[in-house]
Amino acid sequence: MAKKSGKTTIHDIAYELGLNASTVSRALADNPVVSQKTRDLVQAKARELNYQPNRIAAALRRGRSDILGVIVPAIDRAFFGRVIRGIEEKADKAGFHIIVCQSYDSAKRERAMVSTLQRLQVDGIMISTAKDKEPITDFYKQLMATGLPIQFFDTMPAGLDAPAVVIDDELGGFEATEHLIKAGYERIAHLRGPQHIHIYHDRYRGYVRAMTEAGRTVDPRYVIDIDSHFDSGEEAFVQLWNLPQPPDAIFSSSDYSAAAGIKASEKYGIRVPEELAIIGFANESFTEIITPKLSTVDQQTRTMGRLAAERMIAVVTDKNALQSLERRLVLAPKVIVRKSSQR
Repeated sequence: MAKKSGKTTIHDIAYELGLNASTVSRALADNPVVSQKTRDLVQAKARELNYQPNRIAAALRRGRSDILGVIVPAIDRAFFGRVIRGIEEKADKAGFHIIVCQSYDSAKRERAMVSTLQRLQVDGIMISTAKDKEPITDFYKQLMATGLPIQFFDTMPAGLDAPAVVIDDELGGFEATEHLIKAGYERIAHLRGPQHIHIYHDRYRGYVRAMTEAGRTVDPRYVIDIDSHFDSGEEAFVQLWNLPQPPDAIFSSSDYSAAAGIKASEKYGIRVPEELAIIGFANESFTEIITPKLSTVDQQTRTMGRLAAERMIAVVTDKNALQSLERRLVLAPKVIVRKSSQR
């Protein structure tokens, strides 16, 4: 007798083989209580009928789905692509699957993605928070109170005490600026990202600290606020180049605006690095293929992803692990010097 139309169930397999549903269930789980011959028979029939297990139902029975959620602002950015690769490498080895969602830098959409992942019974969520200005700290406080494991990476809500793997952005900003100072540049400008986002605020603090420790004065005319997109880089460049004394070096809080600065300098006939040095932040994939190659600050993206997943899996598999984990794991950045800042 042919099965009814629709999704194949355990009962369909049991009917086809003349077995009871509990035996089929155990055979599909490769339970040794069922003979190897019966297990092989059941699993072959399951493949024939294109049986797909109900993972959500199984998760409810076992208390764990072995699925982890990941929320990023956009997966088409090389930074997040490399972080996700690191997460997946570690998750795969531990027998976990991941579901990746995009917030498009919208806190509203980010909350919706969290709710979706909760409905899918994920064991925990790893998040790089959206960069818009909508407050989201209270939302995560309430979410963490439910007991769902949360692990932030790269960015997280201000004022939230939560597990996180981040880069030392202040040190990165300091070392990028220090590199320009040691290379002999005198008038160093900074393209500053949105200051309500802690990573850009910290990079700016690093710039200020490096300038101050070198006995330099931070000229506010040399600090230009940008939104870290490519288009804003040329606008910032023009604003700086129209000053009575234009800068001879720029530290940008973003590789995108740094690359835009290189393109703008070419357009206006300014030679990089002979007349103007430029260094960015993030080590995006394009930094090695533009001309000249862009100096930048590497953020250990794959390491960040692996560690975020490792910490998440530790908590999912052992609830007591959270007590022994370092609350905020801070990775050291690395300045990568390329042609754009070499005299």
